[in-house]
Amino acid sequence: MTIFNCNSVLQSRGSHSLGKLYGIENRYKISIAQDYGIEFDPILELHAGWMCDISLFEQHLEARITQILSVSEFKPYMSVFDKFGFGLRVRSRLLTRIYPFESFLGINGKPVIEYEVREVKRTERDRKNGETTVRRLAGDTKRIKRNRSRDTFKMRLGMGTVLEQSGDGLVEKPSGSALCRISLWQYVLTGVETGRLPSNDLTKELIDYRDSLKANVTEQGEKLLGGKHIQGKLMSKVVNLLFQELCKIIPLT
Repeated sequence: MTIFNCNSVLQSRGSHSLGKLYGIENRYKISIAQDYGIEFDPILELHAGWMCDISLFEQHLEARITQILSVSEFKPYMSVFDKFGFGLRVRSRLLTRIYPFESFLGINGKPVIEYEVREVKRTERDRKNGETTVRRLAGDTKRIKRNRSRDTFKMRLGMGTVLEQSGDGLVEKPSGSALCRISLWQYVLTGVETGRLPSNDLTKELIDYRDSLKANVTEQGEKLLGGKHIQGKLMSKVVNLLFQELCKIIPLT
């Protein structure tokens, strides 16, 4: 891969900015603002120039990212991302955290599944002001199945949780990459919530799960789950499905 050439970007950015500047000045000269004597503040012009420069630089970076994502090593990942309908920024952020996917699997190329016998305490959860408080009560001894690969995968993408002591109780806090968590939230908000997704079995499962969460109401018709709680469950569902789809493709390549 070639190294990003900053000098060529700056030269190109300068020519584009200059052309835009001339175009804006011409529009101002023929506008009604001249009749009313409306002038632009120099500081406003300076900030507007910065905004144009930033926008152009973003376009150059996105073009470079698109070029990088097109290499053969990333094609299996891109095929999975296409099923979800991830945008350029979302897929690039996720890829930086999960590549290579084989690092989450065992030496046999399969998820690491562990079983352990321990006391499973009963939990009482109370959600207030966007926080989930967990109380653990005495429970039974059971044989527990743990998918270590999936748990690590979710933690890497910001969908893990840790329990922190708060007073007499424990508060469930998100853990992992905050940037990926924001990207997943944006995807759920603009894609899953609106239904603007590619048409396939995977996205249908997401839409059906969304509808089932929203249909969870009391006998009086009151919703049992708030908007943020539903979005959090949808984000977790997206990551679980992403892990399953990568398990089907990556070990086979």
